[in-house]
Amino acid sequence: MADQDRALIDTHGEQDYVALAQLGAAVILAWPLLEPDMQRDLIATASVVDGVKRDPSFEEVLTRLVQMNNRSRG
Repeated sequence: MADQDRALIDTHGEQDYVALAQLGAAVILAWPLLEPDMQRDLIATASVVDGVKRDPSFEEVLTRLVQMNNRSRG
């Protein structure tokens, strides 16, 4: 993959990781409300972002978290 296809986030310590975790949790809770195109774009960006730890099972974990925390289920 070319460098221009990568997304880089600069982080500067534990507070940044906490903020990213809080934002990630908010995204998980809002996930069912997002349009499918937005979901795909977020997954695509997350899969190429550098500057944070990466997990090869990201999409599986995302699916599990969304299912476990889906507040819109009837």
